[in-house]
Formats: sequence, C-alpha cells, structure tokens
Amino acid sequence: MYDLDSVDKEIFKAFKFINEDRFNEAEQAIENLLKDLQNFKINQFQNIADICLTLGKFELARNLYIKANNLAGIAFSLILLKEIQQAREVLVNTPDSPAKFWCEFLAELFTEEDITRKYPSFFEIRHFLELTVYLLLRSKNQPYINLIIKNLNKLLEINLDSEKLTGYAYFHFGDLENALSLLNNSIQRNQYDGEIYFVLGKLYLQKGSAYDALAMLENARLFLPDHAPTKELLERTKSIIEA
Repeated sequence: MYDLDSVDKEIFKAFKFINEDRFNEAEQAIENLLKDLQNFKINQFQNIADICLTLGKFELARNLYIKANNLAGIAFSLILLKEIQQAREVLVNTPDSPAKFWCEFLAELFTEEDITRKYPSFFEIRHFLELTVYLLLRSKNQPYINLIIKNLNKLLEINLDSEKLTGYAYFHFGDLENALSLLNNSIQRNQYDGEIYFVLGKLYLQKGSAYDALAMLENARLFLPDHAPTKELLERTKSIIEA
C-alpha cells in the first residue's frame, strides 16, 4: 500500500515524464498507482485524473474525476468520449467556472446545432483550447477537430492567439506540417510574438532545417532577450550548422 508521501512522489514523477514526452513511463507510473486507490486524497485523484486525460485515457479520467468530485472534469471527459448528452446532464449541476463554460461551448459546437452559440472568453480560450485540440488529436477525433478549425475565425475575433494555440497542439502531437501552416499564419498576425518564433525554431530543427531554425531563433532572441531556452536552443542550432 502506498503512503501519502509516496503517492505524491509517484504523481510528480508521472507529470515529469509527461513534460519530457515519456508517455510510456508516465503510463507505467499511473498503472502502479491504480493498483491501490485506498486512502487517496481528493487532490490526488484529481492529479491522477489529469494525467490520465493527457495520456488519452478518457474513461479512466472520468472515473477518477468522479472520485475527486470534479463535475467539470467529468463533463470534459464525457465530451472527449463523444457522450455529449451525458456531459450536458452533468453540466446542469456543475458550479459556474471557466471550465464549465468551456465545456458548454464544446457541447454545443460538437453537436453541430444551427444555433447562436455563446462563444468562450479570451481566458477560456487561452486556458483550454490547446489542450482540447491536443487531446482530440490523440484520440484521432477528426470530426471534432474539423469543427474547431471551422470556427477558428470566430475564436480569433475573441483571442488572437487562437490559431497559435491550435498550432502548438499540432506541434506537441507531432504533426509538424499542420503546425507549421498554423504558426506561419499566426506570425503574420503578430510579428512581435517571440514565443511563436521560438516554437518555429524547435519545429524546423525537428524537420532537419537548421538554417530555418536559426532564422526563427534569431527573431525569438530579439523579442525574448532573457529567455534561457531560446539562448540554449540558439547555441545548439549554431553548433549543428558549424558541424
């Protein structure tokens, strides 16, 4: 049986693996935890559910959100499972929050109803769009992705970062071509966004285009002069070119 300290350590380890794109190891850490759920605290169920969500284990995430009494998390998991009506039933009893409003938007969007929708706020887009697109990509849910892309212009009217955030989701998923298209469009809207140049630098390096990466990272350094990851990646790119 895990004690509370060892549970938190295992959760931290799983989050660390996810941040390093070591998903198999994160999954193994979670499997070890799920062997014994007795005496877990609510926040630990919440953290494990968040990890399961990122790993694409939506049904397991839903069950853990139930244990954590997180109604918005339950609704979001149900939406990802394409159980829209069940999600709506949960949302009726969900306290107001940005997560609830985002789920209500998704529930309307993914039913393709010909109605006037209440679109999400600037901050709801900022907090939830990238994660949502990434999880839909992981679950190969192209119809839902298409609906988000179809409404991207409306989202851009609310938050100019909407296309950038969608591009980031494609990048982290590993779809470099779609990410490149979205991020190139986004940089035309805001040529002073150093973060986009930085991500484009990483993207071009993954594509094996070191000179293109160098150009992007030089731009990133202009707008993010104190950003340590940009400096580090810029030096690494120069070393690749010199070699």
